[in-house]
Amino acid sequence: MVPISQEWLTSNVTIFMLMSLRLFGCMLTMPLFAFRAHPLRVRLVFVLVLAFCLLPLASTKLPSVPVEEASIFTAMVEFAIGLAAGWAVRVGMMAFDIVAEVIALQTGLSFAANAYQDPNLASGITAELLGLVALAIAFALNIHLVFIDLIVRSFWVLPFGTWPTGWDWSSVLSLVTQAFAFGAVLSLPVIVVYLVINTAQAVLVRVSPQLNLFAIGFAISVPIAFLILSIVIPAFPEAVVRALEPVFAWLNAGLSKD
Repeated sequence: MVPISQEWLTSNVTIFMLMSLRLFGCMLTMPLFAFRAHPLRVRLVFVLVLAFCLLPLASTKLPSVPVEEASIFTAMVEFAIGLAAGWAVRVGMMAFDIVAEVIALQTGLSFAANAYQDPNLASGITAELLGLVALAIAFALNIHLVFIDLIVRSFWVLPFGTWPTGWDWSSVLSLVTQAFAFGAVLSLPVIVVYLVINTAQAVLVRVSPQLNLFAIGFAISVPIAFLILSIVIPAFPEAVVRALEPVFAWLNAGLSKD
């Protein structure tokens, strides 16, 4: 029988708890894990299994953590680090929400949503479609594996209860600004195309006031919307990579030695 001391057991349980909190915070806000297709119980089981698998490595690469040194504040910091890391990825994916809302607004695909908002959808159907496409591409590019690898390596770099020094307010503001700017750049072709279309419709209605603007407008804008979607969606893989580049640079600044 292998003797197990109370100090060893207490220390490892504390490490397991703190590792689970950082991982669980990521699972709550990381878009690739925090959508409704992944139930909360499944995410919780995955976190516990991953933390349990990392525990033998933690015993060799991490110093022992006595239970008296692991306070509630330490646990809150670990949970906040996980939430912030997952939220950063959500900010990067916000660029595609901007593109989807611009397309839906300009093309009239969200016209019905203005009169009746579906309570089962967080946003319009176009935003849901492009959001799911972006998530599927992120899974295909193994973004979730890169993210998990970064979080796992952060345990050997960032001590428990220590907030990353590379995550200051200026860098957070820059991250949000870059995501919004990238979404606006992706939306510019749609804005230009529908500016020309709406201008032509305005001139046409001005020349012939008896024409029904809604009948003519939807007959033109909706087919062009599907044409634009067929052009935009194939460019999503490169767009996903470019949208998440500043995000992972920000994460590496706080969670990596490099």
